[in-house]
Amino acid sequence: MTKKKTLYIIYSEFFIYEQNKISIGGIQNYILGLIEVFHIKYNIKIIQKSNQYFKKEFKDYTVQGFKIKKNHNLGKQLYNNIKSNLNDEDYIIWASDRIACKTNHNKTVSIQHGITFDFLDYENIKIGNILKKSLLLSVTYRFFQYLSAIKFFLRSKTVVCVDYNFLNWIRTILPRSYTNRAVVIPNFTKIPNLNVQKDTTAINILFARRFVAYRGVFVLCEVVKAILSKYDNVNFGIYGEGILNDYIKKELGDFNNVTISSFNFDEAIDVSLNYDISIVPSLASEGTSLSLLESMACGCVPIASNIGGMTNILIDGFNGFLVNPTATDFVKKIEYLINNPDELLSLSKNARETSVKSFSFRKWKMEWEQVLK
Repeated sequence: MTKKKTLYIIYSEFFIYEQNKISIGGIQNYILGLIEVFHIKYNIKIIQKSNQYFKKEFKDYTVQGFKIKKNHNLGKQLYNNIKSNLNDEDYIIWASDRIACKTNHNKTVSIQHGITFDFLDYENIKIGNILKKSLLLSVTYRFFQYLSAIKFFLRSKTVVCVDYNFLNWIRTILPRSYTNRAVVIPNFTKIPNLNVQKDTTAINILFARRFVAYRGVFVLCEVVKAILSKYDNVNFGIYGEGILNDYIKKELGDFNNVTISSFNFDEAIDVSLNYDISIVPSLASEGTSLSLLESMACGCVPIASNIGGMTNILIDGFNGFLVNPTATDFVKKIEYLINNPDELLSLSKNARETSVKSFSFRKWKMEWEQVLK
């Protein structure tokens, strides 16, 4: 019997050892998808950092946590813990291109999850106040971000991009001989049966994102207040976790028709089936959004910011709406759908069909199998 090859998936934190649970996040969900695709053919080992060494066995994969001295060169430190065990036929997948390191190993793949440098978060940059005041310094800072993105892009033999936005950008920077290593595989969604009877007396609107500023939390709060000041038959479901959790509860917790909660990665589809509209008001740093695709598979009409990879999913007015990331623009489209139920139904069908034809897990699986073939 032929011995299975090993597939190493390297990431900062997939499993929270102290809490004995998988961390919540889009990349963690992506890794679970890779496990589902490759566990029959490969021994899968997930390599991550931890406060102490551990080894956790699951049915289809193993997680190993290694104690890391500091986050600088995290990928290299993790790689050093496995390189002596690598065989020539084993694969390494860097679950985020930002932790990829240089290696002589020939079978390396990194995943580029979308442009993350299209937004300067001044509040969390040491020299943020200085950058705010100087256009020249701000542009210079961005230039070094571009160089960093190029450096990481060049560290793997193959780079899987989740959208065409990054591919088009890198093509404007590097010669084609370098960019040929890029393969575009948009994100995926499981396709559920639509057997849930939705409440036809109300419009239910979904926001399922991390509770952080660049995911549009402040825009969301403005939208909810504006819509609920005019309509009694609208409900909002807000699901996620993050540093702005208390802010959301403070701003929206007193509204009777607002639900603030969270769900596990395997509950996303079941929750989305109960909603009519999904809003994705991200300000930046977005690939082909998993939560957007999941909601579309459930027949939600998406209204999304016209940024990043979301422009690779939506055709404005056909399977949803693309708008500027402002509360005013989101409110206009929500009101349009509230007042035009036939259009809501038509867009819902097109959104569902888009996810089935172009973003299904089956299609994603076949494309990933070609990468490691």
